[in-house]
Amino acid sequence: MERLHDACGVVGIYAPEHAESIDVRRYLTLALTALQHRGQESAGMAVYNRDGKICHRVGMGKVREVFSDTGTALPPTRTGIGHVRYSTTGSSCVENAGPFVVGAETGLSEQACYDTIAVAHNGNLVNGESLRAQLPPELLVSTTDSEAIALLLLRANGPTLRERMIATYPLLRGAYSLVMLAEGKLYAMRDPWGMRPLCLGRIGTIWIVASESCALERISADYVREVEPGELITIDEQGLHAEVLAREPRQALCVFEYIYFSDATSQLNGRYVYSVREALGRELAREHPVEADSVVPVPDSSIPAALGYAAASGIPYGHAIIKNRYSDRSFIKPDQRLRELEVDLKFNLVRPRIQGARLIIVDDSIVRGNTMKRLVAALRHAGVKEIHLRSSAPPLRHPCYFGIDIPQEQELIAAGRSNEQIADYIGVDSLGYLSIAGLGRALNAINASEQDSERGREQPQPQGTREGYPYYTTDTPASAGSIVGVPLAGTLGLGPGLDDATATRLLYNECCYGCMQTRGWPFDPAQAQLIQLAQREMV
Repeated sequence: MERLHDACGVVGIYAPEHAESIDVRRYLTLALTALQHRGQESAGMAVYNRDGKICHRVGMGKVREVFSDTGTALPPTRTGIGHVRYSTTGSSCVENAGPFVVGAETGLSEQACYDTIAVAHNGNLVNGESLRAQLPPELLVSTTDSEAIALLLLRANGPTLRERMIATYPLLRGAYSLVMLAEGKLYAMRDPWGMRPLCLGRIGTIWIVASESCALERISADYVREVEPGELITIDEQGLHAEVLAREPRQALCVFEYIYFSDATSQLNGRYVYSVREALGRELAREHPVEADSVVPVPDSSIPAALGYAAASGIPYGHAIIKNRYSDRSFIKPDQRLRELEVDLKFNLVRPRIQGARLIIVDDSIVRGNTMKRLVAALRHAGVKEIHLRSSAPPLRHPCYFGIDIPQEQELIAAGRSNEQIADYIGVDSLGYLSIAGLGRALNAINASEQDSERGREQPQPQGTREGYPYYTTDTPASAGSIVGVPLAGTLGLGPGLDDATATRLLYNECCYGCMQTRGWPFDPAQAQLIQLAQREMV
């Protein structure tokens, strides 16, 4: 209910000169609209014009508000990138809206081998402040990590953006999925832990890179694969060139991509998000059964989990809480009293379904607990007999340093409180959180059903090498499947019968869940910040 937020969504499109004719600007607008759930504060695009120069436009608001012309005010183009933003670092203002374009206007054109580069970034760097401190203050026009990345790339040594990225990525500590323009090419890179999603798609010989596969579906593109953690993608007239610059011993996709952030129709690590959310609900029913008359979701993202809970428990599913689609989201309100008043406008209650009833309320997560407390009071007032709250995410006990707007620890209701204390505060008869092991079991329960079918599909094969690395030509057929050379998660064929230790280990090897348990971080973010601070003081 009290919605968490991911930092951004990104997309890039490269249409070769002799490819099918499409209006890249309109396709970028459509893809960004599909990613609107990842950021609603600002939107922007950057494209090459006919002379190869980068033109861009950004604005505050949703995609269709900023680009009511579907981007056609920008010059016609064959290549461009787009960005939607929710601020997790930096304030909410147009100066912080992406993509960031740096180059001649920043006074560094003499050091650069090209006039400008453009960068769109999803994620957050734990050492962003330290990196910004290393840059000349007169070059900084925003307060974001994204601008720091762009300027570091511009100032790095190397004749192309590829060489500059090789020199720059070791400096970046944290989460980043990037799409970039330089030298007439489209570049993309994902951090070595894979904390933020990024995938590849195609329309014939046209390549698309996007935060989620739902953006590919919106523009009728074929899903090809995910960008590997640590992989740099270069797309030009010769095709797609892929190389892995860095590997970490574990992957660490943010587990909240499965629980809430990603669109339910998207694919992550070979799994459909909707299927994962249903599995979370089934596991939740196994861990926290209770007698009740109806299983009711808090709309909309909790619906699959509630359906899973109802299926596993045999208790009827019911839509007793209806979302008012014309009310503002409660997270937009900066004042707690305004957030509380908004709840009455946000939901309508179906009284004949709830009066005198025992309800299991399923929500995807519980953050501060204040909004849920208000909803529970409204349900009691409407005559509900019993309320049993179930969360398809484990308790949130720690802030996030990697690009999710999780409050400070003292604001999190689960930090330092028992389930009984939380239940008393919210006013429910019982409270059940999915366990860490249950989260791992749910993720692995769907592997056999969905990933086995993906393993049987033919993978795109590299057509040769460039500079010693495989590349894919524009004639390579697109096909779905797992990352080439990387086994799909769950190839052990394990399901809901996993013991706790095995389920937790599998979760640890694939996901970041540090907001729930500090062991779940890929590295200690606080320690990384201290190291960067010490290095700054030594300079």
